[in-house]
Amino acid sequence: MTDNLILAGEAPAGAIPAPAPSPIPVTSPFPVTSPVPVTAGVADDPAGALARMVIETPYEAIPAAVIALAKRAILDTLSVLIAGSSWEVVPGIVDLVAEWGGAEQGTVLVYGHRVPAPMAAFANGVMARAIDMGDVHETGGHVTEWNVPTMLSALGLADRPVTGREFLAAYVTGAELSVRCSAALNMPRYQPVAGIPGEWYGSLCSAASVSRMLGRSVDETWNALGICYSVHSLSEHSKYAEGTQMARVQHSFAGDTAIKAVLLTRRGVTGPRGIFRGEPAGILRHVGWDDVNPERLTDGLGTRWHLAEGLSMKPYPACKFTHSFIASTITLMQRHAIDHRMIARIDAVGSNGARMTFEPAQAKWHPVTVPEAMFSAPYAIATAAIEQRFFLDDLHPAEIARADKRALMERIHITFDAANPQEFEGFPVAITLRDGTVHRCTTPFTKGHTDNPFSTQDQIAKLAACARFAAVPFADERLAELVRLCGDLEHVPDMQAVVDVLTPGRGA
Repeated sequence: MTDNLILAGEAPAGAIPAPAPSPIPVTSPFPVTSPVPVTAGVADDPAGALARMVIETPYEAIPAAVIALAKRAILDTLSVLIAGSSWEVVPGIVDLVAEWGGAEQGTVLVYGHRVPAPMAAFANGVMARAIDMGDVHETGGHVTEWNVPTMLSALGLADRPVTGREFLAAYVTGAELSVRCSAALNMPRYQPVAGIPGEWYGSLCSAASVSRMLGRSVDETWNALGICYSVHSLSEHSKYAEGTQMARVQHSFAGDTAIKAVLLTRRGVTGPRGIFRGEPAGILRHVGWDDVNPERLTDGLGTRWHLAEGLSMKPYPACKFTHSFIASTITLMQRHAIDHRMIARIDAVGSNGARMTFEPAQAKWHPVTVPEAMFSAPYAIATAAIEQRFFLDDLHPAEIARADKRALMERIHITFDAANPQEFEGFPVAITLRDGTVHRCTTPFTKGHTDNPFSTQDQIAKLAACARFAAVPFADERLAELVRLCGDLEHVPDMQAVVDVLTPGRGA
């Protein structure tokens, strides 16, 4: 594809201001007492303030830099979704959704099947998470792969064309809700090791954005959030620990639930309002209060955008906790022209949260399945040292079983530093050669982080690389049009144009 495309309205690197010190002395237009006592009633539960933020925030109130970031995040997620369309269990799920059939409300992207909107979200959601290369927020977990596939699946439910401007506002406000939900509970730090409820906020993120996009009221949105919370609040962490497909397929269920929840509110179905403080099952009751930050749910709500303060787009298809390891290893190998056969040992230090990628040792040093390899820091480091890259080509079973990778993994040693203030970044790597020479590197911010952002050309290159793995071929012209649409999204009169570009398989 062409290499001189730019994203219209693109903000220059560093245009998003650094976060202000917390707490923020801002009066929120969506007030709620914070922090709040656990024993309070549900009428002023933070979920209500969040629902009002989602529905009532004017597009004009969203800073231009946040809109620019949103356009980048949407293009990034669609790139990942294209590659995910052929990955592992995805074709089987798409076939199942097509077999179920039903009202032609939504489009299964890439393939082109027309099915009920919840079923379209069921298929599109798993595509977006399939290769584990979607964006991650440093305090808010996964973001765009939750709501964008679901929103595109629900376009047919609107009573008129959804404009790009409306889509952007719905994306940003739903994503902001999602980031705040995760950040308030300090989820990236504790979820991997404490066994507390996992990515429970994913369906809320999707429901919030769909509700805004379809013009629902604050009350309906609050109910939809409560319905989603009822269904997904006890998501647990064994989906990672056991190396199953559920780290990805959970997105199918989240999108399906979100659209159903929004539709159910129009039929009089209500959901619990005490999502955070309600008795007996508000999420703040699932964790201790010593290191959670409930004020993050509402501080500066509608004026401060946590979404823009730590969103990372991934250069590698693996758990974000492995990325700092990969980047530093590749840097050392290239900087010092190291042949991997010269390596005596590799030592690395991760964060507390990163332990999920190197504990328990028996599983992480002996991955067999693709999900196990995606969440194995030793495998990621060994691959980076031998191949000086990490991409989808490195995640086939034959690659995972390679003898040279297995041998190098035995010489990799990883510990953790609980005091590391950054959960995902700045992990030191040291490579010791057989002659005793030691080379060290720490990557402060992996490429794609807001402090080391992708350039336009980086995003175009990622899209092209992902397109090689699509279930249906994408012509260069189609990819170029997708870049153009996402870059000028605020001026797109009908988001169906994006769906059309994303479905080369329509009619096949």
